[in-house]
Amino acid sequence: MWPIVRETSCFAIKRKVNGRSGMGKAGPRFTTEPNNITGINSFKYSGIVNAKTVGLSQAEKGVVLTKKSRKPTRLNKPNNLYNNISLTKDFRRVANAIVKETQANYYRPDLTKAALAKWSLIHKAQKRSK
Repeated sequence: MWPIVRETSCFAIKRKVNGRSGMGKAGPRFTTEPNNITGINSFKYSGIVNAKTVGLSQAEKGVVLTKKSRKPTRLNKPNNLYNNISLTKDFRRVANAIVKETQANYYRPDLTKAALAKWSLIHKAQKRSK
């Protein structure tokens, strides 16, 4: 499914770069798809193509961690496909919960650093807005 979605996704953002850059004139490729934790348009971070995805979104107080369900009975039900976990404690406890949900139970250990980086940015923005 990735070869189809890679270039023609409605979430893809392509920006051309003037002059010389490391990526050529095509420029960087980003995406706004749900559960893509970094916003980079690649198979590793894709929230549409992968069977296991991790997403973080800002809530009024804290953050909401979203994971795709692995139960076969939920795969054909889009409303029940995702597990949402509200995390509202202090910075350290939320960070530990993110590590436990992604790395400790072998869900997606490769996305742990990206999830912690996004949590750090969300926490910093929430502290500023108070």
